[in-house]
Amino acid sequence: MPIPKSIFENFSEKFPLLNRFYSLYQQIAELAKNEDNTIRKSSEITVLEILELIVVATRQAKSEKFQTLKQVMRKIETLKVFANMAKEIKLISENKYGELNEALEAVSKMIGGWLKAINPANASATK
Repeated sequence: MPIPKSIFENFSEKFPLLNRFYSLYQQIAELAKNEDNTIRKSSEITVLEILELIVVATRQAKSEKFQTLKQVMRKIETLKVFANMAKEIKLISENKYGELNEALEAVSKMIGGWLKAINPANASATK
């Protein structure tokens, strides 16, 4: 008898973006692991909020989805600032910053593509 997949596995097969954000969450958890710092905590919370918004967006009508995804983009920009701050105050190395920034750019492009696909302006232009 096959083992049933977890909710996350089922969901992430349909939405690979969730896998990307899960990996991003793991990377952020690496921020000064041995220290109890605000940047790491804020970054972890922000990634979890993004995950929540993505799940919400998958269940919304197009008209609502656009605004939710715009929120996701704002939160990604916030994460970029946190990553830069972490690099500047030496919580992460230049290499780790590069990896984190690359991951943030990749998910930003994915969300940007999703936004472009559902943009209300595109819908009205095609009518």
